[in-house]
Amino acid sequence: MMGSLLTGLSFLLSLVILFRLFTFERQGARFRRSVSVAATAIMMACITIIVHTLSGDFVVQPQSWPMVLMQSVVAAALIRSRGNLAPILFGNTVARGS
Repeated sequence: MMGSLLTGLSFLLSLVILFRLFTFERQGARFRRSVSVAATAIMMACITIIVHTLSGDFVVQPQSWPMVLMQSVVAAALIRSRGNLAPILFGNTVARGS
């Protein structure tokens, strides 16, 4: 029961992370190759989780709740930064209200 709940949460959080990164618009933000590579790697990881969850190959065990917690923190940070991964990786402040 707990495993299926965590698997479902992991699936939904992966969708949120993938969507937020995929829909990021630079709008004049500086291009950083390292951030772009990191975003691509994270999106690939999310796609892997989504595909394997749908095929039934990926089940989050109850002991893996910290992984789901980390996914939720990353998802919340990406939503707050409007999909900009640079402030999350480098600690830059995120402009509020813009």
